[in-house]
This record gives sequence, structure tokens and C-alpha cells, in this order.
Amino acid sequence: MKFLSVASARPNFVKLAAVEHAVRTLGDASMEHVIVHTGQHYDPLFSDVFFEELDIRMPAYNLGVHGGTREEAIDRTRDAILPVLEQEKPDAVLVYGDVNGATGAARAAARLGMRLAHVEAGLRSFDETMPEELNRIEIDRLAQVLFCTEESGVRHLEQERASGEIHLVGNTMIDTLLRMLPRLDDVVLPSSLPPRFTAATLHRPSNVDDADALHSILAFLGEVSTRCTVVLPVHHRLQASLEKFNLEEIVPKTVLLLPPQPYLSFLRLMRESAFLLTDSGGIQEEAVLLRKRCFTLRRNTERPVTIAVGSNILVDPATKRDREAVLEFAQAPGDVGVDIPQFWDGKAGERIVSILRA
Repeated sequence: MKFLSVASARPNFVKLAAVEHAVRTLGDASMEHVIVHTGQHYDPLFSDVFFEELDIRMPAYNLGVHGGTREEAIDRTRDAILPVLEQEKPDAVLVYGDVNGATGAARAAARLGMRLAHVEAGLRSFDETMPEELNRIEIDRLAQVLFCTEESGVRHLEQERASGEIHLVGNTMIDTLLRMLPRLDDVVLPSSLPPRFTAATLHRPSNVDDADALHSILAFLGEVSTRCTVVLPVHHRLQASLEKFNLEEIVPKTVLLLPPQPYLSFLRLMRESAFLLTDSGGIQEEAVLLRKRCFTLRRNTERPVTIAVGSNILVDPATKRDREAVLEFAQAPGDVGVDIPQFWDGKAGERIVSILRA
């Protein structure tokens, strides 16, 4: 049996690593896993070391599709991957998450009548101004197999009367995190880190592509850093916006900027932090397993289980009450009681492979 995984961004590879590991664990010589990188997101940390850390092979194909509008990226990915699918003839095409590359691959699989599986199906923010929401909805309509990370995904798909098979399997990103935890003690963090800090990330278009929004968030990070040092690895999208809007000089001196971090280094940074500030979907989930307070700089989340289990709190930096809640916690970070969601046990990848090969 042949599985073909399509990834477009670094977090996609973290998720598909669990499937790769499961193919090795459950499979035999007759099982094959082909990895395709659409090229949508350029990341300077894509290297041999990154794939070695995850214990996965380099992609067999790199389509080199990046840039353009949402529809342009989707259509170019569809056209680029069609000959790959025709050549490989996989028994199942797996797409991960909600990026444009996943949607393009899903359209290609649908055109060829191939079995399509969506990993992270059913997640909804109910905010269709987000291109990711449009992608999630479209992929779920096209897929024959829908793998959900949390119960809200199952409910949403049932309410939408999705035609595909719905399976609650757990979270492949958590699989990989659990597998990596024993290695974190060997990761060396920058010597400039203070004893107590919060790890922060910023990359969402709604936060960094608008000058006023970014200015407001930087000022907020400055406030937080007066209580607890903010350590901010600078995502390439954030760096581009700082330069475009001439905001580099207004980044508070109390905010410690770092270059983009390798996967294991950032996991160690998260584990050692007092709490997290982010606009990332994946970090919301990883914070749950690490039992960290996560303040998410967004008005909504497609991952409500992270709130339900006690880890995540949505924060609007423009709202005084929200700012004060973060500042109060930053003054004296405490332990957070977190319940681990059902099936976040490191076996989601095995469940996915078992279902697909049945």
C-alpha cells in the first residue's frame, strides 16, 4: 500500500512525521510513504538537520509553488501535483491542516478520483475572513476520510453533513512532541536568556500585515516584558513587516529578539518558559501537553479544546481587560491545571495508518 503525504509548511512536516513513524511501526515491506513538499512556505530552517530531528526522509518531490494570491497558489499547486499523483498512483493522499497547498493537492486528488484523507479535519473558527477557514471547509467537502484531532471537529462535520468517513484519532503534532520530549534536555538554549521569560510568536496576517495592529501588539509585548521578559523568535513574515512599516526601531528594548529557532530548540524554549504568547494554532496545542498557560493573540480559535482543558485564553491586545489579565499573570506566573484531551496519547499516527490500510 502506498500513502502520499502533501506538506506545505514546517508544522505540516511535524504532523506527517507521526504518520511516517506509524508506517514504519505498523507496516512491512509492502507499505510505502511518499512525501511531497509543495514549496508554499519558504523556511530557512528547512535543512537536512530538520528532517533528521523529525526522523523522516527529505521530500521525494518539491513542487516549488510559492507566492501569489490564495487562488493562484491553490491552482498552481493543483497543476504541479497532478503529474506526481498520476505517476505515483497512491492508494491514499493525505493533506495536513489548512494551508493553500493542502487545498491545491485536495483539488488534484479529487480530479483524479483518488482517496483523499484530511488530517485535522473539522476545525472551525467560524471566521471566513481567514483564508485558512475557507481551506478547511473546502478540503473537508472533498475528502473521503476525515481525521479529527478533537471532538469539536467531529461535531462540526456532522452538523455540515460531511460525506466522508469521520474518525476521532487524536493529534499527530502531539505524537511528535511526545516522541521528542526525552531529547529536549540535550538542547542548548541561548546564553542570553533570563531565568524567567515568556516565549512569544507572531506570524498571522491579521497581526503582522497591518501596521496599526502590529504597532499595538509590539507595545503590548513591551508592557508584558516589564513584568516578565518576552523572548520573540522573529518569523520571516514578521521581519518583512517590521522592515516594510519601519517598525524595527520601536520594538521595545526589553523584548529579546531571536532568529527563527529550529524545531527542538523552540520546544525547549516553550518548555522552559513561564507562559506563552502566540497567534499560532499548533503552539496552542503543544502548550496543552506542556501544561502551559497560553495567551493566544486572536479573537477566535479553531481549536476550542485548548480552552476547554484549561490551557488557552484568547486575548485582544486592544482590550484593556485582556491586557490586564496577561499583565497580572506575567507578574506572578503560576501552575496551570490542564486536562489532556482524549486520544492525545502519541498514537494518532498509528490510528490513521490503521484506518487507511483497513
